[in-house]
Amino acid sequence: MPNSTGRDDGFRKTTFTARSFLPGVARFVRNLPALVRAQRADRVNDAFAEKIMLAVTAVNECQYCTRYHSDLALDTGVDEGTVRQILEGDVGTAVDDDELPALVFAQRYAEAAEDPDREAIADLRAAYGTETAADVLAFVRAIYFGNLLGNSYDAVRFATARRVRRARRCLDAVTTGVARAAERLRERCPI
Repeated sequence: MPNSTGRDDGFRKTTFTARSFLPGVARFVRNLPALVRAQRADRVNDAFAEKIMLAVTAVNECQYCTRYHSDLALDTGVDEGTVRQILEGDVGTAVDDDELPALVFAQRYAEAAEDPDREAIADLRAAYGTETAADVLAFVRAIYFGNLLGNSYDAVRFATARRVRRARRCLDAVTTGVARAAERLRERCPI
């Protein structure tokens, strides 16, 4: 499961926790054969796959995946306006009706922290059939893992920077206190 701690550490993106990281890696590794099959089968073309991955990324807000998959989407012919709409969560007007079920599913999957309800999966299969739905799911699972990995990296950087700032404030306070004490001592004991 992603980060669901009750503490308010200021970092709000979905991340791995110490407990969820290894199961997440295991899910990713189990998904690799399905991802390779999906890429080889080409039932989901590259532009469509990038739109799916951007829909998941829009929910999880991974800055690395946003940048990378936006560039890939543009390289596959997706226009900037469509990329922007997907990243704003507006898939309804961003894509054609034939792509919409996959992007809605991608959003629901991410919002449900990898646990979409049966209805979401049934809707996906009804829209595309079993094989193409499995391909969409493979892309969704892969990017979800990437999003959480990127966000977890950012969370570590955020926490480290926060600790460094706190340590600097403490050091500044100690240094200021020592300087004041030394000044008072000089005033009382002039040499």
